[in-house]
Amino acid sequence: QPKIPLLQQKWIFEMGSSPIMKYRIIILAVIAFLLISSAVIFAFGRKDGGKTALTIEFWGLDEPAAWSAIITAYQTANPGRAIKYVKKDAATYERDLLNALASGVGPDIAAINNTWLNKHQNKFSPMTGGFMNADSFKNTFVDTAAADLIVGNNIYALPFYADTLALYYNKTLFNNAGLVNPPKTWDAFNEAVKELATVSEGGTIGRAGAALGTANNVNHASDILSLLMLQTGTVMVNTNRQASFGQTVSLNSRPYNPGLAALDFYTSFASISKPVYTWNARMPNSLSAFSSGKAAMYLGYAGDLKSIASSAINYSLAPMPQVKDSKTNPDYLDVNFASYHSGAVTQLSRNKTAAWDFLVFATSQNAANSYLTQTRLPTARRDLVPYQATDPVLAVFAKQALTAFNWPQPDDTEVTRIFNRLIDDVAQGRSTSAEAIREAEVEVSNLLK
Repeated sequence: QPKIPLLQQKWIFEMGSSPIMKYRIIILAVIAFLLISSAVIFAFGRKDGGKTALTIEFWGLDEPAAWSAIITAYQTANPGRAIKYVKKDAATYERDLLNALASGVGPDIAAINNTWLNKHQNKFSPMTGGFMNADSFKNTFVDTAAADLIVGNNIYALPFYADTLALYYNKTLFNNAGLVNPPKTWDAFNEAVKELATVSEGGTIGRAGAALGTANNVNHASDILSLLMLQTGTVMVNTNRQASFGQTVSLNSRPYNPGLAALDFYTSFASISKPVYTWNARMPNSLSAFSSGKAAMYLGYAGDLKSIASSAINYSLAPMPQVKDSKTNPDYLDVNFASYHSGAVTQLSRNKTAAWDFLVFATSQNAANSYLTQTRLPTARRDLVPYQATDPVLAVFAKQALTAFNWPQPDDTEVTRIFNRLIDDVAQGRSTSAEAIREAEVEVSNLLK
């Protein structure tokens, strides 16, 4: 009970100590207590106003500058809340995160790969606080985000961007070969490779038509093969949760193995017996080859832009080649491949609702636009696609995000290892494509168990 000041005690004594006065004194004391309590709550935060004094730790892979404006804006709008962003090393990030979570000292928010919920769902908490439901998520973000980040009707992460594979091509080399436009289909891609490559009779490659055919020296080889499989209609995982990318199906009453066809197409560029031979295991890294003018075409993400833009070559961007041109073949729909990071709230966080509050803010239209401007990455928000479609560089990636997907990889690191070995075993003649794909299928099925 609050102690009555001396002046107030004097006033009470002089006015008397009647029951009515005692009642008034009690009322005044209660009012004073409530006023003091209200002041304390206002100063240190309110539970219902999102102002509780706390610190949210956020681990990511971006430079701090990508988040500084967003964090400042959030903290200004939410006094008492602090966002501590920690940039982690991409090479050890997953291991560091898992070790931290196991030790109970991990972050509140973690940037996660779009496939990680397949193997780490139990380490993250679904959205709390009623910020949005599955339907509003689907109306806000591109389809691949809903497929990757919603489990049941629970939202487990919010996407920061949505990168896709696209075609980089050397305009000078295209002009020199008399090629006016980049290829829209894989058939046209093959013809372009023949025109652009310089290969001696002995098989020495002077310049590659495309940096493609192996895995050890080709960036994103596993993703490119996955894309080719998806474009040919391959069912990557069946309803029994078994890998099925090596299965034969019936097409026009004839047996057809779409996954095998995709593998053979990919490795054909590294086969000296094929007319599209243009690459081998002795070539430099694919990104380096393209950036130095030793390869005319390169398949990569927007994340590769910085490295390519710093080179001296005259390059441009085009949509990823498709099996057929969807503009002239209405029965065919474009299929693209997505890879991106999202923000997820960890199970160990003691501030889950506050963490989700920040993620909702960080992926809102204005904040997302700030992030994308800093990082030069394509948007995952539908309402920002038209805006980025006017950008001469990002337009291709932004539009492709609407038709991009991934597949339920049980472990992206292991799948990459398996697919890379699958490619190189075939490209270097250590195994037939049929044997190699069967072995890879078994390994991926074991991961799915």
